[in-house]
Amino acid sequence: MDGLIDTGTKVRALPVSGALRPYVRALMATEIACSGPLPMAVAPHESIMLSVNLGRAADSIEQKGAHGHNTSLTGIREWTGAFNGAGNCVTLFALLTPLGVVQLLDSQPLDRVPRIRAPVAGLLDQRVTRRLESGIALAPTLEARLLTFASWLEERATAARKLDRTALRAGRAAMRLCQQPRLPIETLADEQAVSRRQLERDFGRWIGTSPRHLAQVARLQAVSRRAQAHGASLADIAADVGFADQSHMSRVVRQLTGLTPQRFVRARQSPLAQTFRQATGGGTVYL
Repeated sequence: MDGLIDTGTKVRALPVSGALRPYVRALMATEIACSGPLPMAVAPHESIMLSVNLGRAADSIEQKGAHGHNTSLTGIREWTGAFNGAGNCVTLFALLTPLGVVQLLDSQPLDRVPRIRAPVAGLLDQRVTRRLESGIALAPTLEARLLTFASWLEERATAARKLDRTALRAGRAAMRLCQQPRLPIETLADEQAVSRRQLERDFGRWIGTSPRHLAQVARLQAVSRRAQAHGASLADIAADVGFADQSHMSRVVRQLTGLTPQRFVRARQSPLAQTFRQATGGGTVYL
């Protein structure tokens, strides 16, 4: 758990390694000293975001809500969401892979929970989230809080537990689609030995979205990564990512973000946005 990336006095990222690699894409922590409202926006990403949000006092941190109810889950977004942050808080983020949300949350169905900020205490035994929040609150620094969060995730990743086989099937298929968003849904269903309709039901229940939407979001993030890594032209990126042409890419990017591709890949570079980009290999999470 060493190798912290220091991107400023208020934002930290921790490289994901070892047992966490199949389950977590990125680990982040931020401390915001000023009070809100703070205008922010979050783009659709192929990860499910697990976050712990605690209030920041003068010389310590405290629970913002009831003990055990400060840990939440945000599923794969349908479009970019704008909101005003409250500020004066410490927030830890784990970007979970589809397989990660199955493993780390004990294969809990996501089809009946809110897509945005679902309380994890409603999915797991509340003693689990209380222990996590207590450990983070007692840690003396932002780095120590992030390491506490990572240790909690690793403990859950390596614990033996009985998981629903259809949830694991959906998680494996979703991982494959994130890696190859151009893969036809029928091919993905054949690989899992189920019908397309059954695979779509599995995705809705266990991943909280459809295969088609996940593929679109994965391609959106591939546009960002290609632009950050290679500086290729938008026409070349459209072809590489699998869009019919640049106009097709523009329509999808606008639909998901409200921005042109050019504005999307050059989104506002706040410290939080920059750190998320670095930790996700050039992806765009915060705009």
